[in-house]
Amino acid sequence: MAIEKTKIKLAPKMFKLPNLKHRKFVIMGGLALLVLISVTISKAMPLAVNVITLHPQNFSKGFTEEGEIIAAQEWPIFNPVEGKLQTLNVQNGDTVKKGQVLFEISTSDLNYQLEALKAQVQSLEGQRLQSYKSPNTQVAQQNLVIQQAEKDAQTEELNLTRMKALYDAGSISLVEYEVAQSTFDKAKNVLDQQKLDLQLIYEQTKASEGSEMYYNNQKDALQAQIDQLEDKISKAKVVALQDGLVKDISLKEGGIVPLGQQIMTVFTNDGYELESYVLASDALDIKVGSTVQAVQATSAGNKSLTGKVEAVAVAAVERVSPLGLKENRAKITIRLADSSPVVVLGSNVDVRYTTHEMSGKLLIPKATLFPYQQGEAVWVVEQGKAKIQPVKKGLENDSQVIIEQGLTDGDVILQDPNLTTLKEGKRIKKML
Repeated sequence: MAIEKTKIKLAPKMFKLPNLKHRKFVIMGGLALLVLISVTISKAMPLAVNVITLHPQNFSKGFTEEGEIIAAQEWPIFNPVEGKLQTLNVQNGDTVKKGQVLFEISTSDLNYQLEALKAQVQSLEGQRLQSYKSPNTQVAQQNLVIQQAEKDAQTEELNLTRMKALYDAGSISLVEYEVAQSTFDKAKNVLDQQKLDLQLIYEQTKASEGSEMYYNNQKDALQAQIDQLEDKISKAKVVALQDGLVKDISLKEGGIVPLGQQIMTVFTNDGYELESYVLASDALDIKVGSTVQAVQATSAGNKSLTGKVEAVAVAAVERVSPLGLKENRAKITIRLADSSPVVVLGSNVDVRYTTHEMSGKLLIPKATLFPYQQGEAVWVVEQGKAKIQPVKKGLENDSQVIIEQGLTDGDVILQDPNLTTLKEGKRIKKML
C-alpha cells in the first residue's frame, strides 16, 4: 500500500504546465503556425472570379443631347405695324382657316398722318401755281405793237417798190431810192424786235427750271411717305397664311405692340419634329438621313421615339449651357416617324445620336483594362490560370472598347482586374 501512495504523489510533477512566460511563446507560435497553414491553403486554392467570354458583337458610338418637340410645319406671326392691338380674334388652341383675320392693329394715328401728308401735297401744288405769272395782259399789248409794226413794214415795202420803179425810170435820184430802202429795213427790224419781245414775255412768265425741280422733288418725297403709310394701314389686318392651329399667344387687346414682335404661331397638326443643339465638333459626325432615338420621361415611364435627321445647320450659334458656359452649337432638325406616340409640343426629350456603327467586333468593358508597360492589358484565363494579355484598342464608347489586337473569339477575360490576390499563374475558378 505504501508503494501505490508514492506513485500517486509523483504523477502531478510529471504533467506540470509551463510557467506564464513560456506559455506566451507557445501561443504565439501556434498562431503563426495557423497563419502559415491558412496562407498556404489560400494560395493553393483557386480564385473565384467573374469572367466574360468574348464573341463578336455590334458596336455603336454616339452621344446624348437635349431636344425640344415642335410642330413639323409652323408659321410664326409677327406684328407688321407698331400700334395698339385693337382686336384679337383667336385664342390658343383655336382652329383657323387660310385668309382668316387673326388680329388687327389700330390705324387711327396712321390715318391722321396720311391726311396731313395729303394736305401738304395740295398746299405745295398751290405754291407752285402761285410762282407762275399770268402773261395775258402783256401778251395782248405786245401783239398790238407787232400788228402796228407789220403794217409799217408793209407800207415801207410798198414805198420801196414804187421808188425802185421811179429810179429805174430815171425819175428820182439814187439817193432818194437808198433812203426808201433804209426806211424799209428799219421797219422790218422793228417788226423782228417786237416778235422777240413777245417771246421774252412768254419765257419770263414760266417758272425757272430749278423751281420746277424743287416742287417736283418735294411732291415725290411727300408721295413716298403717303405710300408708306398706306402700306402700313393695309397690313394692319393680319390673316392666317395656312390652315392650322393657334399657339403661343401671350398678348391681350389694348396692349401696345412693337413692330416685329411675334404675336402667335400657327401650326399644322401633321407630324412633329425635334430641334436639338449639339456641339459644333459633334455636328460634323451627324449625317442627314441618319436614324436617332429619343426618350421622353413621363409619369407612366419612359416613352421611346424614333426619327431621322432632316437638316444639319451649316453654321453654329453661341448658346449658354446649363452650367452657364458659352458654347458654339449647331441646330439639328429631326423629323419624328409617323408611328411615334402622341407628344406634347414644347416637351423636352433626350436625343441619342449614333455617329459610328460597326459589326463583328470584339468588345470588352472599359473597366477590364489596366495600364501595362507602355500600353494596356487585360487578365485572361488560359488553362485555368490567370495571365496578363496586352491588347491594342480601337474605337470606344461610354462603356465599351473595340479590341483590334491581342484577343480572339472565345477568349475568357476577368471582369475585375484589381483583385488583391490576383497574379500571373494564379489558379482561377470561373463564376458565371
